[in-house]
Amino acid sequence: MVRVWNSRGQILAGAVISEGIKPGVICIHEGAWPDLDLTADGICKNGAVNVLTKDLPSSRLGNGCAGNTALAWLEKYNGPELTLTAFEPPASS
Repeated sequence: MVRVWNSRGQILAGAVISEGIKPGVICIHEGAWPDLDLTADGICKNGAVNVLTKDLPSSRLGNGCAGNTALAWLEKYNGPELTLTAFEPPASS
């Protein structure tokens, strides 16, 4: 488990070292549901990479997702075990 962070936020993610990725590059696939832990500095426990990227639409007309690149740092996560709650229904449901 690693912590990936930049000035926009931080996420937890599983990590695999691969010869298919250049040294110094982090590849995180998009699509995880956000699961912020408000007791741990707002870290996203589910690895939602959008926490680290700029909210920039593709155009004013389409307003679709633009490709994202972000500078980030990575370290082994040594913090407390956090419970994943992304797939639990909200308390109000």
